[in-house]
Amino acid sequence: MLVGGALYLAFSSHPAEQRTSRHEDGGFNISEYRRDASRLTGNRYRIAARVENIDTEGNDRMVAVSIVGNKQERLPLLVRKGVSPRVNLTRGDTFYFDVECCTGRDAQQKEIKGILVVRNMETK
Repeated sequence: MLVGGALYLAFSSHPAEQRTSRHEDGGFNISEYRRDASRLTGNRYRIAARVENIDTEGNDRMVAVSIVGNKQERLPLLVRKGVSPRVNLTRGDTFYFDVECCTGRDAQQKEIKGILVVRNMETK
């Protein structure tokens, strides 16, 4: 899985996209995410995952993770600057990621749905 490339995201503040559902471990369904991530917009999940790769994009990081118990699937996470500054994000380590499925725009202003943005993280 390639996680990288130039990425600029401006997140929507549309009220309909501010709804939030909270799901603990086990609530995140990879198959549903792959099938139609836009349906998950606004939902929050807590995911236990192992860091497989880290790419720096400006002040942010794109992180490829494998979900604990499912090492075959990798997911891209966007980790913004300042998220959990005391946590040293390192390849090969496992963390709890609190993520929100968001909508954003790329550099050409094309809408992108289903971006998993890390809101908080802690070591497992």
